[in-house]
Parts: sequence; structure tokens; C-alpha cells
Amino acid sequence: VSGDAPLLLLNQVGSRNHWRGLQLMSRKSDSAAVGAKLVWEAGGKSYQRLRTAGGSYLSYHDPREILGLGSATKVERLEVHWPSGQIDKFKELAAGAYLQIKEGEGLVFPRP
Repeated sequence: VSGDAPLLLLNQVGSRNHWRGLQLMSRKSDSAAVGAKLVWEAGGKSYQRLRTAGGSYLSYHDPREILGLGSATKVERLEVHWPSGQIDKFKELAAGAYLQIKEGEGLVFPRP
């Protein structure tokens, strides 16, 4: 509630599932990659998400994207559809780490 003291929440569930993190770096599109569409496949399932921006009062939002993979240990296919129309495609990305992806240039760091 507005006016109340801020809260710090800590997730103590554990790590039963896998993930892949992305830091999107745009060149032609919005500097925060707002509007980029992420499409990925993991464990035979397809997912998609639209990159948005924003937050709320006294909050912080990590600018990186985290792709949930469930029990899958890799991203079989990833496409980044940038607002500029550029599409970057990747295959066979192992779970459990962050990647930097630069619009039109692909993986910056680390290499898969």
C-alpha cells in the first residue's frame, strides 16, 4: 500500500527448474529493446514473450530477460524479433547462464 514501509522479498523455493538469461542490446531499435519479441523452444514446448518496460514506485526491475525452461537443460531454438524488423536466430543454448545479444550482430558474450 502506498505510504507503507517497503518490503524485501526473498525466493527460497530452490532451483528445481532451468533457465537462460538474456541481456538485449539494441542498435536500431529502442535503447532498452522495448517491443522486442522473444520466441523460444525448450523441452519440445514453444514460448514467447514481448519485452516491456516500466515499474512501480520504490521498485527495481532487472533489465535482463529470464527464459524459463522447466526441466529442459537447453534452449533448442531462440529468435529475437527486434522492433526494427531484424530477426536474430540461435540454436542449442545451454541453460543456467546469461548471454548478451546485440541486435544484428548476435551473441556478444559469452559464446555458447
